[in-house]
Amino acid sequence: MKGASIGSMLFLIIPAIAVASSVELIAFKDKAVCEKVAKFIGDKLMLDSELLKTVEWKPVELKGQGPKTRHCSSLDKSLVDLDNDGQQDVVVKTSFCMKGAPSDSFYMFPADSNVLEQGSWQDLAPLLATTDKFERTGGTYPFTSLPMENPPPALTTLFAIQLFQLDHSTYVSLTDARREWMVIAKYLRGERFEDQCYVRTAGR
Repeated sequence: MKGASIGSMLFLIIPAIAVASSVELIAFKDKAVCEKVAKFIGDKLMLDSELLKTVEWKPVELKGQGPKTRHCSSLDKSLVDLDNDGQQDVVVKTSFCMKGAPSDSFYMFPADSNVLEQGSWQDLAPLLATTDKFERTGGTYPFTSLPMENPPPALTTLFAIQLFQLDHSTYVSLTDARREWMVIAKYLRGERFEDQCYVRTAGR
């Protein structure tokens, strides 16, 4: 018990762990996992392409007249075990613009769902109706799950989302337009997440 207590104190006292020249690991649930992930994070908090290849995305084909450009109206789908329950899920990631800048959301469905056949470009209601999603454009994602000496402002307004798999688990990376902080989390269904790592751009 005494060793555990000392470990907890060290966790709270150490302000940052340098894991790469471009980022600092500020808080973590599992140090080994977070240090491994952080090695794949480069400048401007961009994940390495090799890590992103672990989840394959395909453009969604919907009924109706689609947009002429994908920059502000894109839908992509992937078959992946997003909530790590041993069952594959259909995940649809969308990117729509707010004041000219893109922001990501995602929606999760059972692997045998026909939701994409029900919807159209003119009616996305069947897609948006699910309770299993991340949909916070214009909102916030607070840094409240992991203890920190000086909690930063929340991620806010415009979100960039990436999914990846590492050591047989699926993770979600979240950052915003400022590209100062990144959250690595596991998805728990609903709109709930289990934060694993808080990473910031080095020198901030």
